[in-house]
Amino acid sequence: MRPVWILTTTLVISACANGPTRRTYDGADTASPVPSKNTGRSSGNPMAKNEAVRRAQALYAKGDFKNALATLNVIPEGQVKGSELTEYWNLKGLVELASKAPSAAEVSFQKAIQANSRPEYAGYYQYNLATAFAEEGKKEDALRALNLVDLAKMDLPDQRKVDVLREKVMMPSGQNTISAEPVAPVPNAPGNPNVSASATPEPYRGPVNPNRIGLLLPLSGKYEAFGKKVQRAIELAFQHSSNSHAKDIELVPMDAGEYPPTQQAALKKLVEEQQVIAVIGPLLSKGITTLSEMAEHYQVPLVSIAQVQGTASPHLFSCSISTQDQAAKMADYAMKVRGFRRFAILGASNKAGEETAHAFWDEVLARGGEVRAFELYDPDLTDFRAPVDKAIGIHYTEAREKELKELAEKRAELKITKKTMKTQQYFSLPPIVDFDAVFIADEAKTVGQIMPTFAYRDARNLPYLGITSWNSNQLVARAQDQAEGATFPVVFNTLLPPPETKRFYELYSSTYSTNPGELDALAFDAANLVIQVMSDRPDSRADFNEKFEKISDVEGATGRVSVKEHRCVRNLAVYTVKKGEFQVVQDAEK
Repeated sequence: MRPVWILTTTLVISACANGPTRRTYDGADTASPVPSKNTGRSSGNPMAKNEAVRRAQALYAKGDFKNALATLNVIPEGQVKGSELTEYWNLKGLVELASKAPSAAEVSFQKAIQANSRPEYAGYYQYNLATAFAEEGKKEDALRALNLVDLAKMDLPDQRKVDVLREKVMMPSGQNTISAEPVAPVPNAPGNPNVSASATPEPYRGPVNPNRIGLLLPLSGKYEAFGKKVQRAIELAFQHSSNSHAKDIELVPMDAGEYPPTQQAALKKLVEEQQVIAVIGPLLSKGITTLSEMAEHYQVPLVSIAQVQGTASPHLFSCSISTQDQAAKMADYAMKVRGFRRFAILGASNKAGEETAHAFWDEVLARGGEVRAFELYDPDLTDFRAPVDKAIGIHYTEAREKELKELAEKRAELKITKKTMKTQQYFSLPPIVDFDAVFIADEAKTVGQIMPTFAYRDARNLPYLGITSWNSNQLVARAQDQAEGATFPVVFNTLLPPPETKRFYELYSSTYSTNPGELDALAFDAANLVIQVMSDRPDSRADFNEKFEKISDVEGATGRVSVKEHRCVRNLAVYTVKKGEFQVVQDAEK
């Protein structure tokens, strides 16, 4: 669970996730409005072990800042230790900020940063510190703190809040008021912590080799196998292209490693030393925001095959399978073909999960449907009873007191005192399944645990909708019969392959003596799009960028590909599970 951090005022993100409106069995609506898309997980401090800190947390949550601060101040030095020390100083800073004492909060947040041993939390503490500086009118200090925030380690909604604060800090004097009103996000300042966000650096003007393409891939470390797999598919596309110009193009692989700093160094080398006209990569999502900022500075096109698309940039083309395509395909199939209107949405609270879950929500609303439940859960979660219980209305029991009372009366009437298999119906609330289908934005391995959890809670035989990564034998192996009827989009349709898919499959298999997968197909297609642009002989990076934007209806291993709004758009096939086997229920042309 991540630490508390603040909005652009001294307010804390609400930890009270209101559920969608639900109907109880007697037909009455419970008093819980449709949630915002940012609900579904707690933003609060992890519950402290130290009793005094716990009391301070509770007082802070109630808005009793005076007593919260008094409670924190009387804790003896040395009593709070380890990771809890970080949360102590962060909480103290939040209380001080809420008490209109930003200078004191600055000290506390700096101590939280010093005590922190969790890199994934560092950005949140830096954000809190930046807000304290902003409250004091210390613009340069606030920008310095914001430039130390690694946006790649934050969820998309949180990235936007950082952007909002940056925009407000950069406003001219007299306009720079910290407001609770949400504003549209603005592009990030360059991600170099040594560059002030208040000044946009001059675009890079170095030389360009118009026949050289860079490959920004992890060729060492934890993701080496994936990087080399992608490199192999790209080289295959260039070696076997029917375009005569392909053989004149030089590919320059550069090891991006597994961490953002090595990615950034590799991109710098590709542009400044190798003088490439464009880059295929990155493959990893982590650090993609900073890379897109660097691409804008260098004016170099990045043809990304990373799963997460990153912040919009005029030089970043997202050519993996997009969340929008998956969400649109599933919403279209569910509502037009199956006739579903009401949905429950679950997803992991990471970038990919949130982006996909929110995209599906948007597609459902655009088609006149309803979202009846929306739950995000910790990506490391292994017990899914809590998010499932929230989705089916048995977690928030206070909204169903009438039913609980009726169960108690029935037990008394029947003289039932012990909960057994035969009597459990008189102890447990029945699920409220007021939706037609469940969309789950997560991998097959995890979904294989979530589906049986619904059944365990007596919500059986539900139609499940998913994403392309469900195309894995782990789905049926884990979920067993609960996966029956599950449907999901497919980008690489090998069950009923169109001609170009079949051609690629046979070429790859005969060349490398192994069968290709989705990643190989995506990399192969990205390379072919680059080849098509290079066949027009672009003489500058700007020329390449302009030509890539105009790509339309190119047949590839993953079907027909076009580029719209800087992402590769495809029509997808739909698979379903029938008797434990995958079957095509809709091909990509439908």
